[in-house]
Amino acid sequence: MPNRRSPAPFRRGFVKLWFLLDAVVALAPPLYWVADGRMNPIAGIPAALFYFVAVSLCITASLIVAFLLDDAVTGDAA
Repeated sequence: MPNRRSPAPFRRGFVKLWFLLDAVVALAPPLYWVADGRMNPIAGIPAALFYFVAVSLCITASLIVAFLLDDAVTGDAA
């Protein structure tokens, strides 16, 4: 029988990198806003509101993906 490696270590590494990206993006808003002093609207929404909505969606998505990958590894998915 061929020796097959589990994809779980790759998944864990991927999720860890995604969480690290989430932390950096959430804790360090775009520095050019501080340097520039003015924020132009993005798609008609104030830039700060757009930024926080986008960051919260990214963090939520990473938590959901981590949960689903953990369930897939343990076999508890409903």
